[in-house]
Amino acid sequence: MTFIKRQTTVQYHQFCLIRLPSEGIKIVEIRPQGIVKLGKFGTFAVDQIVGFPYGQSFEILDDNNVRPIQGSLVELEDDEQDDSLKEKIQYLRQLDVESSETNRDLVDIGNATQELTQEEIETLKKTSNGANIGEAIIDKLIKSHVNFSQKTKHSQEKYLRRKQQKFLRRFTVDLLGPSQLLQYFLEKDPTKVLDMSEESMGLLLSLANVQPGGRYLVIDETGGVIVNALLDRMRGSGELLVVHENEHPNHSALKYSNFEPSVIDRMVKTINLLQFFEPEDERVQWNDLSQQEIEEMKSSKKAHYYRRRDNAIQINDAIDNAVKGDFDALIIVSTLYTPTLVKKMIAKVGGSRPIVVYSQYKEPLVETQVESMQNLELLAPTLHETRCRPYQTIIGRLHPLMTMKGGGGYLFHAIRVFPLQEGVQAVGRGIKKRKIDDQQSVDS
Repeated sequence: MTFIKRQTTVQYHQFCLIRLPSEGIKIVEIRPQGIVKLGKFGTFAVDQIVGFPYGQSFEILDDNNVRPIQGSLVELEDDEQDDSLKEKIQYLRQLDVESSETNRDLVDIGNATQELTQEEIETLKKTSNGANIGEAIIDKLIKSHVNFSQKTKHSQEKYLRRKQQKFLRRFTVDLLGPSQLLQYFLEKDPTKVLDMSEESMGLLLSLANVQPGGRYLVIDETGGVIVNALLDRMRGSGELLVVHENEHPNHSALKYSNFEPSVIDRMVKTINLLQFFEPEDERVQWNDLSQQEIEEMKSSKKAHYYRRRDNAIQINDAIDNAVKGDFDALIIVSTLYTPTLVKKMIAKVGGSRPIVVYSQYKEPLVETQVESMQNLELLAPTLHETRCRPYQTIIGRLHPLMTMKGGGGYLFHAIRVFPLQEGVQAVGRGIKKRKIDDQQSVDS
């Protein structure tokens, strides 16, 4: 069994996630002598960040250089929030600004509170030198703010955070794992991943009991995001049979996977729905040519012959795998009609194995659950909905984040069982005991 360990440091020929101060994210490939462009935040050389642990923050300097920010890598979120809060308070103390206990005297007069104009800010960007351009602009903005001293400390920290997100030339390198890849596509195009939240994906992997060495039957319409998450859980050991409805599967997200192509080719096998449901009719009939006939071919025809042969072998192997069945789980993330789809595919799942279906809408899964209750091959059909709600907190106040995303999808879960065909005959002394109890009641 080959077990692939997860990387903990930035290495060449790997994909990583860049987090910007503006809360934007970008996927970057670590290529030797490469240059990464982050728009208004600047550019940096990839060689400067190789070898650093994931989670490290950097500040962009001149000439594509970066400087690691000390104390930016922390283990606990609470410590990270405390350090960030202390940093903001310390920064405000360095500027020697006052604050108010309340905002009762604060009068909102719009843009007139800021004496520094946009033209002057653009001039500062062009005339300032070095890596502290952002800090210089923030200092000017705070000192030019008419009502800044009348704000509360919490309001000042929020203002400072907004300006840091806009002007500081910093970024953080993060591991590109399944959660980060899902988060990237949620920011870019939520419909591509069927509006699946990170909590729903984590619950799906847990309910399906995904682990190294397993064999899983999968329908993935998220472009390969779910397949990538399964590969990450399996760590290089096991097998996936991916069923798709088109001529070729859409696994575009796997190009960001940090697994070697040989590992993906070995573990992921694909088959379309027609080949899955009608294997004997779709099996490729292939006759090998003799070695002499192959040698007499031209190089182009010889390459075409080998491609057709390899494709036939791959299709027939996938069909044999589907016919064999006995998969460790059935995982469906699709927009197809799930009630009939589950009914037709459960025969390929082994006993006491989970069946997990994801849908961005509740109605198809409710219908699936109702029909599954009448199916003796499915035990304990259940619907799940996960919701992780972020909160904004300050001392004495707590409320949900007002801009959070709603939804996240729904999950159907059941266990595959084999019902007993014959009648069940009870054994034991139950009948005799009931007769004794009845006789005692009559005597009394």
